[in-house]
Amino acid sequence: MKTVLTAVIALFVLNGAAGYAQDFAGADFYEGLQNAREQLKPAGAEVPPPTIVDFQADESQAAAVKDWTVMVFINGKNNLEGDGLADLNEMERIGSTRGVNVVVELGQMSTNRLARYYVTRDTDTARISSRVLGTAAAVDMGDPASVKDFVLWAERRYPARKFLLILWDHGSGWLKGNPVQPASDAKGISDDWTTGHNIDTPQLGRLVRDIEAAGGRVDLLAMDACLMQVAEVAYEMKDTRVSHIAASEEIEPGSGYPYDRWLRPLVRNPGMGAAQLGTTIARTYLAAAPDGFQGTGLTYSVVEVAKMRDLAVKMDALARAAMAADDKAAVLRARAEATRYSLADNKDLRRFSQLLMQYSEKAEVKAAAAEVERMLAVGQGPVVFSGVSARRTTLSHGLAAYIPENANDINGYSELKLSADTQWDEFVNWLLRP
Repeated sequence: MKTVLTAVIALFVLNGAAGYAQDFAGADFYEGLQNAREQLKPAGAEVPPPTIVDFQADESQAAAVKDWTVMVFINGKNNLEGDGLADLNEMERIGSTRGVNVVVELGQMSTNRLARYYVTRDTDTARISSRVLGTAAAVDMGDPASVKDFVLWAERRYPARKFLLILWDHGSGWLKGNPVQPASDAKGISDDWTTGHNIDTPQLGRLVRDIEAAGGRVDLLAMDACLMQVAEVAYEMKDTRVSHIAASEEIEPGSGYPYDRWLRPLVRNPGMGAAQLGTTIARTYLAAAPDGFQGTGLTYSVVEVAKMRDLAVKMDALARAAMAADDKAAVLRARAEATRYSLADNKDLRRFSQLLMQYSEKAEVKAAAAEVERMLAVGQGPVVFSGVSARRTTLSHGLAAYIPENANDINGYSELKLSADTQWDEFVNWLLRP
């Protein structure tokens, strides 16, 4: 999950179909959030059908095929609404250019509405001045269909050679719970507190495949959300055209990405590829708020999806070797000492493998752990960039995995592609047995 730092909420003012203004002044965020909750039905209850306004393209920008279209799906229908508005304002410091389209869908908890924007440059840090291309009410932003609709709309109207999709919201790795009770108990990604829904990991994989089946694509998938850089999520993309995934093993502060800091080098060099853009996002994020949330520091990495298949083979071999050798004592010791994150059942997979190499006395287990460890070195396997902020003291190597200490959150783990294709889920269950 993202953690809230920004305590602001906007007043949404529309002046006709093409003009509007959005002020950062207004009610305290939490007061506004409480007022919104009182006006909405309880989480999980039936919500009114969406009232859709046809989303129009900015025709002056729609003709040219640009190098990149950046699509940012900001689900602010929760306690992160103020942070979403602040990030949109950051994007306006750079805006769209001759080589780059920046398109945003922003949902707001306070109004239970969303709007789509073609982001243009301005220097007013107190107001959002980009053009609104349409609005809608009561749309479930925890429904994968909402993301699909936004992506296909953006790609049709703002064509480009490469497409970046940023999913912006709370995140909890592979964890499943849909609908979530209470709605604020984050699972998966993209929590809509008005419906209690979110997007779990199998849904995320199906979402991208559905986008592709409809003629769209995502070259770089970035998640401005907590805890999403886990093997289970990355492997779910194995049958898609997604080239790279940019995400964090650890929690993020509510401020998330410094959007202006990575958009600036992108518009100067729009020919950069997915790996380079993902790394640019990572480096600027790590430098922006080195303390992270409450001193946890920051982690961020970029993973090449095509190489997740090879890593899964190595993880499967390690799981089989450890179970066949009944080497549970060494595995438990490695689990206890491996780098963990704010969801303690997520462990850094390379550090876990290093410790297992050290503590196991079984040759076959040592060898299998060494293969996983080798593949997780930067440039040797799926991890093309891994970094930590200056305040992060623990060892993080770019990809976490579910190595749990109890079975509290195991529901749904068997539904993942990694579980279907490997023995890692059997390994997890073996690990949890007395």
